[in-house]
Amino acid sequence: MADRVLVIDDDPHLLSALSRQLGERFDLYSALSGREGVGMVTGANTSNQPFAVVLCDMRMPGMNGIETLKAIRDIAPITVRMMLTGDADQQTAIQAINEGDIFRFYAKPCPAGVLGEGIAAGVRQSQLLQAERRLAENEERWRLALQAVGDGVWDWTPPTGRMVFSDGWCRMLGHEAGDVAETDREWRDRIHPEDRAAVTGALDAHLRGETPDFRCEHRLLCRAEGYRWFLGRGVTVHRAADGSPARVIGTLSDVTERRRMEEVLRLQTEELRTLATTDALTGLWNRRHFLEKTSEELSRVKRYGHPLSVMMVDIDFFKRVNDTHGHEAGDIILRDFAHALKRKLRRTDMVGRLGGEEFAVLLPETDSTQSLDVAESIRLEIAGLSSALPDGTTLSVTASFGVTAMDGDDETIADMLRRADEALYDAKQNGRNRVEQRTR
Repeated sequence: MADRVLVIDDDPHLLSALSRQLGERFDLYSALSGREGVGMVTGANTSNQPFAVVLCDMRMPGMNGIETLKAIRDIAPITVRMMLTGDADQQTAIQAINEGDIFRFYAKPCPAGVLGEGIAAGVRQSQLLQAERRLAENEERWRLALQAVGDGVWDWTPPTGRMVFSDGWCRMLGHEAGDVAETDREWRDRIHPEDRAAVTGALDAHLRGETPDFRCEHRLLCRAEGYRWFLGRGVTVHRAADGSPARVIGTLSDVTERRRMEEVLRLQTEELRTLATTDALTGLWNRRHFLEKTSEELSRVKRYGHPLSVMMVDIDFFKRVNDTHGHEAGDIILRDFAHALKRKLRRTDMVGRLGGEEFAVLLPETDSTQSLDVAESIRLEIAGLSSALPDGTTLSVTASFGVTAMDGDDETIADMLRRADEALYDAKQNGRNRVEQRTR
């Protein structure tokens, strides 16, 4: 009889398509909501016909995928939980994997063949869980069940240092059975130097009885592929009369691909965060992020009573640059201008492009006199700047500055920016390429 698989998704078209594509391979059932799915799992358990696998969508009205699968975990621990998710939910899905809530996840759209193989792996995992429940006291059958789903098994006798590795363990590291010495040094010497402290710490804590089991991800040196990532798990099954560990049995799982995906997602997340906070042309903070960070700094400064100044900067006659030399030349001027700003500022200063040729700078621990000096220093730097254009010519620009220092009546960063903008207007009216200051 085919294994019972429940698919939970609020898209009836997807459910119908999966039924056509996978119905001959699995005994498929479907639910249109998390609540309906939880009810079906409860009924299946009550009738002693549990589902082997539940495949659940992440985004659904009512109970979402994580909530649904957590509820199913509590009702049916041996039912393997898998998730279909969009790209935006993948970090959430990885976190759920690490917390033990789901077995695997697949991003939509997922080819039916790939999904079928994943469900088949889930079925095998479900069979393993059932075997562990039935045969918890039968060590040999437990070992075979683990190997059946592809994990390597190790059996360690700490007093003697003897460690026996299963055929699957050897194959994971690129060796034939019998090619690996039956000692714990065989395993320890393969651990990546950067991971040894973490592995030793986790293992020693378990051997001392401080944790219920040993669990640690680490890199092991393989025969032909260099280092790969593995998840090592183990439990002490026998202790001597004095409480010292006499026998420890564990498993090894290859998690290299999962770690690779996590790294890809981490880099993508960092890239998205950068795009959300940074002006793409100049590399400075964009307007929204500048206002957020400077508002936080203003709150801090007001709390401790430290000085703070704001500077507004505008490139003089920038429209003339675009009209005369083209937008490519304008972009070069903006980038060079931004780099010059950053060169003259401290690491603690905050600078952002507010739009067009307008920039703003927040100067912590800077009073009104000091802010004038900073602005004048930057003005001279800009005046001496020469930008190389694509046609081989060079172009120089000047800038006007408006500065103001915080006073006791400033409630928001907008109050200071408004006053600095008024000072900038004064600089333009008084001939440009100059610094003007306003107080309340």
